[in-house]
Amino acid sequence: MGKPIQKVATRGVQNMNLPPAVMNLFFQKAESFLPKHEFLVFEPQGNRIAVSDGDGKRLDEQQMTLPEKVWVKTDDYGDSLVITALLPREY
Repeated sequence: MGKPIQKVATRGVQNMNLPPAVMNLFFQKAESFLPKHEFLVFEPQGNRIAVSDGDGKRLDEQQMTLPEKVWVKTDDYGDSLVITALLPREY
Protein backbone atom coordinates (compact mmCIF):
# COMPACT_ATOMS: atom_id res chain seq x y z
CA MET A 1 0.00 0.00 0.00
CA GLY A 2 1.29 3.46 -0.95
CA LYS A 3 1.32 6.68 0.95
CA PRO A 4 -1.95 8.43 1.78
CA ILE A 5 -2.80 11.09 -0.80
CA GLN A 6 -4.55 14.37 -0.11
CA LYS A 7 -6.13 16.02 -3.18
CA VAL A 8 -6.49 19.80 -3.11
CA ALA A 9 -7.91 22.33 -5.56
CA THR A 10 -7.20 26.04 -5.14
CA ARG A 11 -9.97 28.63 -5.17
CA GLY A 12 -9.26 29.47 -8.79
CA VAL A 13 -9.73 25.86 -9.88
CA GLN A 14 -12.79 25.48 -7.65
CA ASN A 15 -14.32 28.62 -9.19
CA MET A 16 -14.03 27.06 -12.66
CA ASN A 17 -16.84 24.67 -11.60
CA LEU A 18 -15.36 21.80 -13.58
CA PRO A 19 -17.24 18.50 -13.73
CA PRO A 20 -16.06 15.85 -11.25
CA ALA A 21 -14.75 13.75 -14.17
CA VAL A 22 -12.31 16.53 -15.11
CA MET A 23 -11.14 17.00 -11.53
CA ASN A 24 -10.66 13.24 -11.21
CA LEU A 25 -8.64 13.25 -14.43
CA PHE A 26 -6.22 15.81 -12.97
CA PHE A 27 -5.57 13.71 -9.89
CA GLN A 28 -5.48 10.35 -11.69
CA LYS A 29 -2.94 11.63 -14.22
CA ALA A 30 -0.81 13.09 -11.43
CA GLU A 31 -0.74 9.73 -9.65
CA SER A 32 -0.06 7.79 -12.85
CA PHE A 33 3.03 9.83 -13.73
CA LEU A 34 4.62 9.61 -10.27
CA PRO A 35 7.42 9.48 -9.30
CA LYS A 36 8.94 10.59 -12.62
CA HIS A 37 6.78 13.69 -13.09
CA GLU A 38 5.71 15.65 -10.02
CA PHE A 39 4.44 18.60 -12.06
CA LEU A 40 1.90 18.43 -14.88
CA VAL A 41 0.40 21.05 -17.17
CA PHE A 42 -3.12 20.59 -18.54
CA GLU A 43 -3.39 22.97 -21.48
CA PRO A 44 -6.56 23.51 -23.51
CA GLN A 45 -6.20 23.08 -27.26
CA GLY A 46 -9.65 23.42 -28.77
CA ASN A 47 -11.70 20.37 -27.80
CA ARG A 48 -8.64 18.59 -26.44
CA ILE A 49 -6.36 18.92 -23.43
CA ALA A 50 -2.62 18.43 -23.86
CA VAL A 51 -0.93 17.00 -20.77
CA SER A 52 2.76 17.84 -20.46
CA ASP A 53 5.52 18.08 -17.92
CA GLY A 54 6.81 21.47 -16.80
CA ASP A 55 9.41 21.46 -19.58
CA GLY A 56 6.95 21.18 -22.48
CA LYS A 57 7.32 17.43 -23.07
CA ARG A 58 3.92 16.10 -24.10
CA LEU A 59 2.89 13.11 -22.02
CA ASP A 60 -0.75 12.58 -23.00
CA GLU A 61 -3.79 14.09 -24.67
CA GLN A 62 -7.44 13.92 -23.65
CA GLN A 63 -10.65 14.61 -25.56
CA MET A 64 -12.36 17.30 -23.45
CA THR A 65 -12.50 21.05 -23.08
CA LEU A 66 -10.95 23.21 -20.41
CA PRO A 67 -11.44 26.98 -20.09
CA GLU A 68 -7.82 27.70 -19.12
CA LYS A 69 -4.50 26.10 -18.28
CA VAL A 70 -4.27 24.17 -15.01
CA TRP A 71 -1.13 23.05 -13.21
CA VAL A 72 -1.07 19.96 -11.01
CA LYS A 73 1.77 19.72 -8.52
CA THR A 74 2.60 16.80 -6.23
CA ASP A 75 4.46 17.34 -2.97
CA ASP A 76 5.96 14.43 -1.06
CA TYR A 77 5.94 15.00 2.69
CA GLY A 78 7.59 11.70 3.55
CA ASP A 79 4.61 9.90 5.05
CA SER A 80 2.01 11.38 2.64
CA LEU A 81 1.53 13.03 -0.73
CA VAL A 82 -0.41 16.20 -1.48
CA ILE A 83 -1.60 16.74 -5.05
CA THR A 84 -2.67 20.32 -5.76
CA ALA A 85 -4.54 21.59 -8.82
CA LEU A 86 -3.94 25.31 -9.29
CA LEU A 87 -4.04 28.02 -11.91
CA PRO A 88 -0.69 29.44 -13.06
CA ARG A 89 -1.67 32.90 -11.76
CA GLU A 90 -2.15 31.42 -8.27
CA TYR A 91 1.45 30.27 -8.02
